[in-house]
Amino acid sequence: MNGDILISRANTRELVGAPVMVHGDYPHLLLSDKLLKLVPDESAVDARYLVRALRSPSASAHFFQCAGGSSGSMTNITQSDIRSAPIYLPPLEEQRRIAAILDQAETLRTQRRTALALLDSLTQSLFLDMFGDPLDNTKRWEWRCMSELFETPPIFGTMIPGAAEKGSWLCLRVANIQDWQLTLEDKKYVELTGSAVERHSVKAGDLLMARAIASQEHLGKCVVTQPKDELWAFDSHLMRLRFRADRALPEFIRQMLRTPGGRNVFLKASRKSSVQYNINTKEISALEVPVPPLSLQQTFATRIASIEALKATHRRALAALDALFASLQQRAFRGELASTSAEKTAVARHSAQNFAGLLQLEASIGQEALIYLANRIPGGDLYKTHKALYFADRHHLEHHGRLIYNETYCALPHGPVPQAAYDATRVLNGERLLSDFDDDALRCALRRQGNTLTALRDADFSKLSPKALESLEWAIRYCRDMTFTQTKTASHDSAYDRTPENEPIPLKYIIETLSPEARQRHWNL
Repeated sequence: MNGDILISRANTRELVGAPVMVHGDYPHLLLSDKLLKLVPDESAVDARYLVRALRSPSASAHFFQCAGGSSGSMTNITQSDIRSAPIYLPPLEEQRRIAAILDQAETLRTQRRTALALLDSLTQSLFLDMFGDPLDNTKRWEWRCMSELFETPPIFGTMIPGAAEKGSWLCLRVANIQDWQLTLEDKKYVELTGSAVERHSVKAGDLLMARAIASQEHLGKCVVTQPKDELWAFDSHLMRLRFRADRALPEFIRQMLRTPGGRNVFLKASRKSSVQYNINTKEISALEVPVPPLSLQQTFATRIASIEALKATHRRALAALDALFASLQQRAFRGELASTSAEKTAVARHSAQNFAGLLQLEASIGQEALIYLANRIPGGDLYKTHKALYFADRHHLEHHGRLIYNETYCALPHGPVPQAAYDATRVLNGERLLSDFDDDALRCALRRQGNTLTALRDADFSKLSPKALESLEWAIRYCRDMTFTQTKTASHDSAYDRTPENEPIPLKYIIETLSPEARQRHWNL
């Protein structure tokens, strides 16, 4: 029935006790004996809150303990185990408020994950559109052995076990390649000396591939490395492929291997031992793949770079949302989100402050704000237009307690830059493929030549509130007659100075540049 809660009674130790709420009525639904049904008493508990409480760290730890067994093993919990789960149960009204806060955070996380999934699909579609299916090779590209594409023969990594203590060389492992992306959350280090430096080190543009792994699904997953000034090595479960720059681009090879057809071609060259799936240097060298002209690969790589930059922005936002959700969840089920009326007010303000920088970008408003400024900043000065957005947002925060369209500002060398608006202006001159704005509509509204923006129409005033227009006009008056140096100096405030170069400026830092009266009025700071 709608509102019932189903709990996993038999599962792996990590997943046993996981709850889900039923949405809708299913009169003919039969339950597996591996599930238990809870029917919440609506007079005492909110179903959405109860689901969240059963997912809380304390409840999950309780089920984990009750299940016994080893990690990853199949195990069970009983009805008694569920009844004895430690759950914080505030008054019903407070339950609903907590559930609403956590639901809001979860919605934002889901939106970011959906955006990342859509961008992944776009990458696959772009590859297939430009090159066709690698298995069928309908575009009749030349089939070549991978050995013809290599600058140096492929090689396995070091057999020296990595250590958690910081050392000279960061040692990349299979665990550092997640969803075909490099993650450095789990770091281990090795020391390389002598000939091992050349054999087991990584440089920009190398492709590192999982060559021995327990799951066929993950065999061959790979990343293109960019160590910059750091010393990177790789371990023996990875294989280094280094390509000739005049024959194949590593990003093209990586994306080809991600397509269903490319996976099919690759897996034919692999094999399975008693404990894992493998591919060795001879097998990868003998693998034949269709290779399009280098110029077409370069066009593809440029477009992929734009998509990857957008994905990186979404990943940073998702990581921040994950951290926020974990913090809210811990506080909620320790009874720390509110009790007295004064505490509720303070928490509401604090939550608003945290959420403000993480809300979904209101791209349609941001687009019209950019057009509005481009039409009014003298000479269509691109730099001053970006800075005016920052000044306008500070004014809007000061007077109204929120950003105009939830822009993210990054600390670039010449000052704070609105990331979404900046990306949109780069789309206009071909430096990027995509932005968060409606790029087709933007091209119909703006032209960019060098560092000059020309508005082809005025802003849509139905999308800009009177308060937003007031702040935009204030910013225009504020910086209209400034020189480049004066504008730069004015934007280099304490929020900018506190942020590492090229990193997003935390909203909290910007708020702390405002007057004490505004901080107290809007955020109780």
